[in-house]
This record gives sequence, C-alpha cells and structure tokens, in this order.
Amino acid sequence: MSAHAVEPKITLFDIPSICKPQAWSGNTWKARYILNYKRIPYKTVWIPYPDIEKTLVNLGGEGKATSKRADDPTKPLYTLPAILDETGTEAVLIVDSVNIAEYLDQKYPERPVMPNVGKALEFAVEALFTSTVWPLAVMPLLPFADQIQDERSQPYFRESRERVFKKKIEEFSPEGPIRDSQWKALQEGLDKFAAVLDKNGPNIYFVRGGINPTFADFLLAARIRWIKTIAPEEWRKRGVEQWSNGRWGKLLKSLEPWESPAE
Repeated sequence: MSAHAVEPKITLFDIPSICKPQAWSGNTWKARYILNYKRIPYKTVWIPYPDIEKTLVNLGGEGKATSKRADDPTKPLYTLPAILDETGTEAVLIVDSVNIAEYLDQKYPERPVMPNVGKALEFAVEALFTSTVWPLAVMPLLPFADQIQDERSQPYFRESRERVFKKKIEEFSPEGPIRDSQWKALQEGLDKFAAVLDKNGPNIYFVRGGINPTFADFLLAARIRWIKTIAPEEWRKRGVEQWSNGRWGKLLKSLEPWESPAE
C-alpha cells in the first residue's frame, strides 16, 4: 500500500497457511470471491485457528458462534470467514459467508450475489452440496489441509480433527486402495451433483444459467478450489479438473477474474 493510499474500511478475517498466496480455506474463499466480485476494497487480517474465538469475541462477536464444537458439543465454535465493516460510525462484525453475502448485498447492492428472486435456490444448493458431496471430501482431504497449516494453527487443527474422528490424521486416508476408494467416491458424488446442474444445458457453468455468478457459484468454486490448493499433486494425478465433463475446472476458469487479491 502506497503512502498516499487510503486503507480499506472493510477487513476480511482469514486463516493463514504456508501456501503462496496464503488463501486456502473453502469457507473463507466464499467471502473473498464475493468481495472481489462486488469490487469492494478490503484488507485481510490472518487469524490462526487458536485465535479465532478470542479475536471475534474481542470485536463484539460474543454469541456469534456458528455452531458447536464437534470435539466438545458443550462449547461454541467460532469460525471464519468474518468481516469487520468500519465504514459507518460504529464497526459492524458479520460472521459466516451467507450472512456476509446478504449484508454486502444490502449495503452494496450493485452486482448482487443473493438475488431476491429465487433466493431459496442459493440456500438449496449450499444445503445439498454440504450434505451430499462435502462429507465425501473430509477424510481424503483433511491430511493435506493439515500439511499446509502454519506453525500456530497446525497443533490445533490436527488435535481437534483427531479428537473428532478418534484416530491419527495419517490414518484418515492411507495411501493405496483406501485412498483410491475415497477419491473415487468423491468423484462419483461430484458427478451426481454435476448431473443436476447439467439440466441448465451444455456449456453453462453458473447455477442460475446466466452470465453472472451468484453465491451458489462462489460456494462451489470455493470448495473445488480448496481441493486444488491443498492437494495439488492429487488434483493433477486424479484429473479432478476433468471430472464431470470438465465442469469443475471450467467453473474455476470462469471465476478467475475474481480470484485476486488472494494475498
């Protein structure tokens, strides 16, 4: 940032990594895509996993936990993405990508990502993908996510996941037939999901079938991008870009204009 540049009044809180650029999370990429698409200036503050709850609570996020911790359901789970909007007289903290999308559409209505007409479709796509496809990605991908955590985050990431699944992270997806079967199941899940989207017609890669992406497209791209970022060798080895007749690679290509800044 130059000496004369005005610092953005919106902050995106993201999770650091050892990747270059750092952005990797399938959750926070949803918010990053949306900010980039809507051309809203922002800065990124990187928050390691162990510091997320403290940071959000200190910013007024008490009670804004998105769920309960899987490894200890008695405790709230504070997650990212979150944004802090300091454009007004009082700072506003928004947590969770859906809430962020709706808030930004209300405050910055140009280039909407949650169209009022048929908004339920955005929620339906998220619910369907999260319940049917995403569980298939957990075991084969978490070991790779563990490897790209920074020094502060990795112990928390590893220990919390091992408590949930009650085994070492190296046992989630051992190389060989088990890993191959996991990736095959993930491919089949994505193929089934793609078959629904294919009802829009050939060479149409956005959920609503138009020329402009919406929240659902950013959701899907963020998840696919997560795979590509944390497991690039597996991505190439298994030809993920060509799965589902190339739909997922073409979706990422379609959204390239809104990948930057990825920092």
